[in-house]
Amino acid sequence: MDVEPPTGDDLNRMLVSMKQDVLRRAAAEPPARRRPWARRHLGLTLSLVALLGIGGAGGALALVLPSPFQAAPAASPTPTSSPTPEPGASVSATSVFPTEPPAQPAGPPEPAYAADCHTLGDQIGVGSLVPSAVPTPRAPVYWNARDTALLQSGVLECLWQPEGLETSSDYAIVRVSPAGERGREWISGLAESGLGSLGVGDVSAVSCTSGNGCNASVVAGAWWLELSVGADGSAGRSVSVESVRAAAGALVDTVSAQVPPAAWPRPVTPWSAQTDCTGLPTGAEMGSLTGGPAMDDAELDSFARDTGIDATQRDDVLCTWYAPRSEGVDGDEVDGDAVNVSVALAPGSGWAWGTRTLDGSPVEVAGADGATLVCLTFDGLVCRIDVLVDDTWIQVSGEATQETADRLIPVAEAVVATRAAAGQGDD
Repeated sequence: MDVEPPTGDDLNRMLVSMKQDVLRRAAAEPPARRRPWARRHLGLTLSLVALLGIGGAGGALALVLPSPFQAAPAASPTPTSSPTPEPGASVSATSVFPTEPPAQPAGPPEPAYAADCHTLGDQIGVGSLVPSAVPTPRAPVYWNARDTALLQSGVLECLWQPEGLETSSDYAIVRVSPAGERGREWISGLAESGLGSLGVGDVSAVSCTSGNGCNASVVAGAWWLELSVGADGSAGRSVSVESVRAAAGALVDTVSAQVPPAAWPRPVTPWSAQTDCTGLPTGAEMGSLTGGPAMDDAELDSFARDTGIDATQRDDVLCTWYAPRSEGVDGDEVDGDAVNVSVALAPGSGWAWGTRTLDGSPVEVAGADGATLVCLTFDGLVCRIDVLVDDTWIQVSGEATQETADRLIPVAEAVVATRAAAGQGDD
């Protein structure tokens, strides 16, 4: 960020979460946005970064593909012979996906790889990547639709940072996903774009920059693994490919001993068809609902989808309506009095309502099975309504004041009504 945020316990927690999201993205350059002011503006942008998990610019070099490859739909696996292991890679019978995977336990989704982040750190020797490494868990206040969607796809995601130094540039992130076939397709694209092999697993790709950051993507049997490691160059530390290779090799050896369970039985709901902002309130409608001028039509936010697992294993949607801006004295665009609004959801995520959401004040939202309102003070007051409807958790957020927080209720009702209207249209 270009602006030094104020101090305070709440803001410190917010900055830790922002750091987590930036590290999760591991992106050298954020996706192009139509509105450059949306990143410069500190008000809603800063607050929603904390609340919704929108990553900021920065982080390590991402394993990204040219846009045509990213935009291509996942291809159905073509029956072929088993992939040829890379030189030096070991293949065991356990790396072959079984014909009858174990069943997914009933209840909320769990990571397909059954390990917590403390155990996983010991398994890969995370201390060799990050000094004094400790897991940095996702604080409940920052849990969002992205986290929910990854977990529903069986993804285990862990972040380690130096103990007591959450603002350090030293970090390691590991994602473990039961999506080996999709990973092979992704890594094939990485290889075609010029990335070299890490030399572990069945197939792999690695990219490092200036010794201060490395990203690796590896497939071992049915498992797709991603490692992102960064080092504080100002402290004289660096990341070596050898250390990343050793950690990736240890991870491959460990996951090969486990068989991925069957996919979590995600409920099919009316929201399963919501893949973008189509059908949600228009900008004019949103302005009317919030008592202000017409907004621009919703923009689908594509942040945090720069790595392969993020890009292919998530089905969450984040739509934002921006209120009109006026030009400030420095030529930059600034907010008027209107409220900006974001809507986030992951289809079938009803299990997360009341368990991953914060305790709030119950509010009445027409058409919903339940709803709570909570307001948090960051750089201004940001309020959100967590809605349960059709076995899906929907979060409606916006900058507000104590007097205008209830403006989000008609917004939530309008969002809920869009699915009911879509269902009637299908009949």
